[in-house]
Amino acid sequence: MVDQQATATSRGRTAVTRRGLLAAGVFGFGFSGLIDVLVLHHILQWHHLVSGLYPIDTVDGLRTNIFADGLFSVGMLFIAGVGAGLLWRAERRTVAPLAVRPIVGAAVVGLGMFDVFDAVVDHTLLGLHQPVGPGGQPLSLGGQYNPHWIVVSLLFIVVGYYLYRSAMTRRRTNPDERV
Repeated sequence: MVDQQATATSRGRTAVTRRGLLAAGVFGFGFSGLIDVLVLHHILQWHHLVSGLYPIDTVDGLRTNIFADGLFSVGMLFIAGVGAGLLWRAERRTVAPLAVRPIVGAAVVGLGMFDVFDAVVDHTLLGLHQPVGPGGQPLSLGGQYNPHWIVVSLLFIVVGYYLYRSAMTRRRTNPDERV
């Protein structure tokens, strides 16, 4: 069945659907979680998922943290996979291909949403972990890290929204152009 929100039916035009936008946002959320765990937890080793609850300076604590990171990785891979699957289904349900720029914008919004969630819920409310720097000194001592990360995360959301809105504005002013 063709999605009712498809805006294009003629050849050479693209579509924008709510399903596609939501799917891209879900994918961006999961993708950001994967980048977080791979880069910040494993490569830079700034923190582990539950390093605020279990010490990373003991073998048992490190094992627990790495196990939690692994479960988190699987969860984020699942979320990104669901988003990709939903995006594929949204593409298959339209007469015209989905427009790339609004979809990318929605994915960037999802990326920023994960980062805000991580900083507010995981770091601040639950205290699951705090990023650490050289010598194991917390980067967020006295809240030095989290406010900056929240600002960067909100900028991701603004950039994603800008991509989406600018593409939609271009579609309204020049409906024959592929955006």
